Amino acid sequence: RLGFAGRFALRSQARSPAFAVMQITALAIALMALLIILLLRQDLLKTWQGNVPVDAPNRFVINIQNDQRDALTQDLAVAGLGKPELYPMVRGRLVEINNRPVMQSDYSKDNARRLVDREFNLSYTMDLPGGNQVIAGNWFKQDEPQISIEVGIAKTLGLKLGDRLAFEIAGEIVSASITSLRALEWGSMRVNFFVIMPPVLLQDLPQSWITAYYQPPNIDVLDFRLTQRYPNITVVDVANSLQQIQDVLNRLGAALGLLFTFTIAAAILVLFAAISATQDERFRDAALLKAVGASSPTLATIASIELAIVGGLAGLLGGFAAALAAWALGHFVLEIEFNSFASSIAMGVAFGLVACAIAGYQFQRKIQRATAVDCLREA
Repeated sequence: RLGFAGRFALRSQARSPAFAVMQITALAIALMALLIILLLRQDLLKTWQGNVPVDAPNRFVINIQNDQRDALTQDLAVAGLGKPELYPMVRGRLVEINNRPVMQSDYSKDNARRLVDREFNLSYTMDLPGGNQVIAGNWFKQDEPQISIEVGIAKTLGLKLGDRLAFEIAGEIVSASITSLRALEWGSMRVNFFVIMPPVLLQDLPQSWITAYYQPPNIDVLDFRLTQRYPNITVVDVANSLQQIQDVLNRLGAALGLLFTFTIAAAILVLFAAISATQDERFRDAALLKAVGASSPTLATIASIELAIVGGLAGLLGGFAAALAAWALGHFVLEIEFNSFASSIAMGVAFGLVACAIAGYQFQRKIQRATAVDCLREA
């Protein structure tokens, strides 16, 4: 019975290939929209939210002088915030790339033009900072002139390994070649630098220090005490900004949930319309099968196979298209990695089969209960 039902279902689809393609395509588009919303809410959005830890730093302290480092570190430790890590920061302007002067007119994009028109925050260390990953070249092995640069800014300015950069710092020119490109975890809210050099290049130049820490709400007067004791420092409170971002993400999640509900209904309605458009042909087939003695279970098997073909193919196409769209959105817009192609396709097939089963249930039951004469009358 299963072999006959399968052959009959395939031939039924093959009789009207154009309409079968239209059915599958229409449902695939609806499923793609459904899955994109689901992936945005469940995968990309949660990944984006998850990039910011609960105890992410919400205070940045800048312009700390050399003679204030130990005292300020002690103050933060006494306040119960642990021992923060301080990073040296040297201000410098990029003036040459491969011995050619840097000009705003060399760049067409506004972001690149702004970067070369301002000073960079440079830093120095021999240890790869936490949250930094070398994706090209090699990290510093010796304290000699070399540069490590963040991959995003390298792309913006058209820089690559081996390019020689020159920075003007307090009237002095410091130059070295790029030996590594780094990817940073910007969502961690830690102190990050676009450009890092070994100590030999920057440690003797004018510099200040910067740190970041998490300050609980119950000690909010710490900001005031620090600025009173060290009038030259600046404490930047980003807690409100982080809360606003979280509120926006929560509202976006709620909106996507509402769209998810409407899209489910749209997918089922699309399939209802597709099945209704072929009901006359289905009634004629049922009448023929009943006339030659086909049982209700056989008709049910044929209907199930037809719906499975439509739902499976539509889900496969919709799942793959949704995964591709989510990957592009994550990679090019949100700058986060998306690796759920398999789960997207699996969900697409599952949703396609379920949608087909729901949409075809009442219609197939009507065919199975009707006699051959009733089927002919309906057709």
